[in-house]
Amino acid sequence: MTAKDAPSSNTLDAASPSVAVHPARSSSRRANAVLFVLTVLVLLIGTELVLRVVYQPENLGTVIQFDPLLGWSLKPGSMLISNDRQRDLHYRIDVNSIGLRDREIPIPKPPGRKRVLIIGDSIAFGSGVEARERFSNLLNGTLPGDAEVINAGVPGWGNDQELLFYERDLRRLQPDVVVLQFTGGNDVVNNELNGPLIEEGAKPRFRCVADSLVLEPVKSPAPARQPLSVRIRHLLRKSRLLVFVKRRLEMRSYRQRARVNPAIAHAGFEADRQLSHWSVYDVRGGPAIESAWQVTERIISRLARDCRADSAALVVFAMPLKIEVDVPWRDNLMQAMGTDSTNYDFTLPYRRLGAYCARDSIEFVYPIAAFREAARGAPLYFEHDGHPNAGANAVAAEYLKGVLTPLLNR
Repeated sequence: MTAKDAPSSNTLDAASPSVAVHPARSSSRRANAVLFVLTVLVLLIGTELVLRVVYQPENLGTVIQFDPLLGWSLKPGSMLISNDRQRDLHYRIDVNSIGLRDREIPIPKPPGRKRVLIIGDSIAFGSGVEARERFSNLLNGTLPGDAEVINAGVPGWGNDQELLFYERDLRRLQPDVVVLQFTGGNDVVNNELNGPLIEEGAKPRFRCVADSLVLEPVKSPAPARQPLSVRIRHLLRKSRLLVFVKRRLEMRSYRQRARVNPAIAHAGFEADRQLSHWSVYDVRGGPAIESAWQVTERIISRLARDCRADSAALVVFAMPLKIEVDVPWRDNLMQAMGTDSTNYDFTLPYRRLGAYCARDSIEFVYPIAAFREAARGAPLYFEHDGHPNAGANAVAAEYLKGVLTPLLNR
C-alpha cells in the first residue's frame, strides 16, 4: 500500500464530523420537500380560486339528476344561476316540484282549461335565456281560451328520452296539444346513441326490430353508493383548473390533427365520431345516419299514437338553427374550415321529416322563411353559442301562435 492509498488521520478526522451532520441534512431535505409540496398546493388552490372567478364554464350539475329510465332529468326543486362567460350566457334556472323548468303546474288539469305541452331539448328548455323570454312563456296568455303552455324541455335530450318522459310522466298533465320541438342538427343523431352527442353520460335508446321499437335501457345505472374512486373523479370534474387544462389540451390535440388532415376540421371534436352534428346534412348518407333516421321516424310515429290515444294533437316544430338561417356566416365557417359545401344540403333533414310527417298525418312546421326575414333586423342567436336568443324565441312564439290557435279552437 502506498502513501497515497493509505488513509491518513486527517481523512478520518474529516469524515467523522460528516457522519454527525447526516440527520440534520436529511431533516433539512424533508423540510424543503414539505415546503415545496405546500407551495405547490397553495399555488394550485390559489389558481383554482382565481379561475372560479374569471373562468366559469356552464355547469348544470346542480339541477341535473340521474334517472334510471331517462339517463338524466331535472332535479325537482333545484335552482342554479348559470354563468358561462366562455359563451356569454347568463341566466337563472328554477325547477318546479315535478322536474320542469316552469312554474308549479296543478295536477289534475282544472276543468275547462286547455293545455299546450312543449317537449324538447336545450332549445325548448331555453339555454341562455331567462324563463320569461322562452317561446313557451311568450305564448302564455296569447292563445284562445287563455290556454296555458307548459315547458318540459331538458338539455341534451334526444327524441327517445322525450317520448319516454311523455309516456311515464307527462300524460298526467292532460295536454290538448303536444309540441315536439325538433332540433335537426342534434335529434336524429342523438336517437342513435346511448350517450349524449357531446359531453358525458348514459341514455336509453331504441332499436328498430321489424316495424317495432325495442328499448335498450340505460347501461350504467348509478349505484346507491358509488366507489370512492368514482366519487373522487366526480369531485375533480368540478375543478375549474382541471376543466381549463383539459379543454385546452383537447383543443391543442384537435388543432394538431386538423393541421395534418384539414378534412376533419368541420367536425371539430366530433371528428373521430361516426356521427356528428353535420351528419344529418350530409348528402352522402351512410348506414349509421340511415339507421338513426329510421329510429327517429318510428319514435315520432309512436308519440303521435300516444297523443291520439290521449285526444291530443301533435305538432312537430323544427326550430331553425343558426347554421340554417345565417347563410353568410355558414359560408364563411365552411370556407375557413376547408369544408366542401357540395357535400351538404341544409334543407335535407326538414324535407325528409316533413314528408314523413305528412304520410303519418302529423302536423310539421319549419319556419325558416320567418326566421331569415327576422334575422335581417337583428341577430337571432348568441354570438358565441348556437342557441336561439330572446329575439329568436319571440319569432318562434309568434309563428306558433298561428299554428296552435286553430288546433285549440277545434
